[in-house]
Amino acid sequence: MDSSDPALFILVGQAHLRERLLIPVLQPFNQRISLKYHLPALTKEETAAYIQHHFKLAGLKEPLFNQNAINAVYQNSSGIPRVINALCSKTMTVGAIEKKNTISEDEVFRASHEM
Repeated sequence: MDSSDPALFILVGQAHLRERLLIPVLQPFNQRISLKYHLPALTKEETAAYIQHHFKLAGLKEPLFNQNAINAVYQNSSGIPRVINALCSKTMTVGAIEKKNTISEDEVFRASHEM
């Protein structure tokens, strides 16, 4: 029985899971996790590339967000992809309501206050 693993689990969680696994009662469990990986936040350049990549996947030919808007998204999201997605979605909604062809930091600012 010791020569094979009877089960293999993939444990995925948010940042506070790492901290929770450090409490003494969970130390035995934490010691049995053989591979750990923390996905760090994106840099400003990676955030811009991430946003542009999603726009490209959506079929956009021209940039929808100007550079100031992308910088504002980075500042308000701290480079966390889930927050970037939510903020960009709200920002595009604000831009659509206002019938904007190009999104600026003003729309990002208004969208961030709605989150």
